[in-house]
Amino acid sequence: MKILYLIKSFAAKAGTERVMSDKMNWLSEKGCEITLVTYEQGTHPFAFPLNSSIKHYDLDTRFFELAKFNIVKRLFRYYVLRRRFRQNLQSVMNVVKPDIFVSTTYSLHLFDVLLQIKSSSKRIIESHVACFTVKKTEEYRSNILLYSVFKLYDKWMLDHIRRFDGIVSLTQNDSNEWAMYSNNVYTIPNPVTFIPEKFASVGDTHRIICVGRLHEQKGFDLLIEAFSYIAFKCPEWIVDIYGNGDEKQTLNELIASRNLEGRVIINSSTDDIYKEYLNSSFFVLSSRYEGFGLVLLEAMSCGLPCISFDCPYGPDEIIEDGVNGFLVSDFNVREMANRILWMIENNEKRVEMGRAAKNSVARYEKNIVLQKWIMLFDSL
Repeated sequence: MKILYLIKSFAAKAGTERVMSDKMNWLSEKGCEITLVTYEQGTHPFAFPLNSSIKHYDLDTRFFELAKFNIVKRLFRYYVLRRRFRQNLQSVMNVVKPDIFVSTTYSLHLFDVLLQIKSSSKRIIESHVACFTVKKTEEYRSNILLYSVFKLYDKWMLDHIRRFDGIVSLTQNDSNEWAMYSNNVYTIPNPVTFIPEKFASVGDTHRIICVGRLHEQKGFDLLIEAFSYIAFKCPEWIVDIYGNGDEKQTLNELIASRNLEGRVIINSSTDDIYKEYLNSSFFVLSSRYEGFGLVLLEAMSCGLPCISFDCPYGPDEIIEDGVNGFLVSDFNVREMANRILWMIENNEKRVEMGRAAKNSVARYEKNIVLQKWIMLFDSL
């Protein structure tokens, strides 16, 4: 089976790229011919290693550069780039002749172009984010004029999804949302990248770990606020946040304003996050929304119990409240503080929850999840 994956770039060391590399490598090991096509990769190295058998093409259409031009030049260059994108992708498709063509919702603005490509392949969309986040109207709710314009744009672009052979979502709740735009919606979660044999030092450390981009979505401001309510009750405990992003200075200012310097620490992202999981007591996810919550699986695979806001989408399908962690009412900072304090004060229960967490990730093991992709491709 020949499978072609189209993504914007494979340069960022983030969850989507890690999952994509796992998937492509696994499928190639199972005998599939995998081709990766990017369109904004440029000369950047791959974020994660890919098997030598995987072919790569870059279409050299850097849409991200449009932001530096004025509106007139931007529109003209956007038209030129879309034309080049279509021509270059058609050339690659003519050479590869894939049986399955997979794109992601990150390329939503090009869905109409993808449908113009001449090919006998089955066309699948992967969604790595919650359905509502792909809509432009979410950015312009405060501007009635722009909201009206982009509402029409969203409808026009999302209606293209019906002409694809299917869309795959990460959670059942999100699949229910995508069902508004497609009659062929499938649910396949992300696989856990790695399940260590070791257990984290759940009962031996005084460290809470959090992982994610330093972005409003991840809600680290809510986490800092929650910890500020209980920090004086657990003076030996610290919160380590791992991630990069534009919010670093803002978050550090918030930490200082709450007198939490040295108690809440923002660390750069690391290539060995599992080492950090294994040296922690429990994990907290404070996101305002998620596409899935892969970091929850990573933490649980190390035997860490997890606390998370019950945000859309993912945590409620991963965490069994009171068994392998806690679900907290959305954005209820006081409740989050109370759950963190409970986890700190109940050492034996924390260890017990950690064991349950590690057991619960078995259904997300790579061979189990990725076999579902083979079954989907075969059914098409």
